[in-house]
Amino acid sequence: MKSKVNHTTFRNEKLFCTHCGGELSLVYPISITDMISKTESFNELHKNCKPTWTEPKANMQLNIKERMDFWHKHGEQGMSSMAMFQRMSGMQLFQRPYSNHPLDPDDFKRCYKLLEAIPEWKKQLHIMRNVSDVWDRLIDNWDKLTELYEDMVISKKDNGMYDLMQNIINNER
Repeated sequence: MKSKVNHTTFRNEKLFCTHCGGELSLVYPISITDMISKTESFNELHKNCKPTWTEPKANMQLNIKERMDFWHKHGEQGMSSMAMFQRMSGMQLFQRPYSNHPLDPDDFKRCYKLLEAIPEWKKQLHIMRNVSDVWDRLIDNWDKLTELYEDMVISKKDNGMYDLMQNIINNER
């Protein structure tokens, strides 16, 4: 039986070690058998890694274009943060257009981190409103979601953010 490694995950469609920052690119589509084999090999390679990796942060002295490039290369991405990036930048850097909204606090985290790298976009969040009705409702509640997210990061406890997001998404305000 293989030993479980709790510090390997997926990040930006790659296998990723949260201890050393090691990555393994995957070619999609991939069979389940190959995915399991690659994951097990990656876990074995990284099972004894020491926690030395820190998440890269955008240098706020860079201009907005340079910070956009930084996020595109190094930022943690998901479909909702890619939707924000495409819409806010007016650029399509990804293979397909995205309109996805954040579904849970983990998705929200990636959008939050995008806005940390490019804080100028916080004042322009209204641009996301016409992507979908759900985006419109999320933008209405963005400040509250940000407050809950920041509280959750500090307290490391469930604070109702997930439930609020589900209510917003399902229009159950």
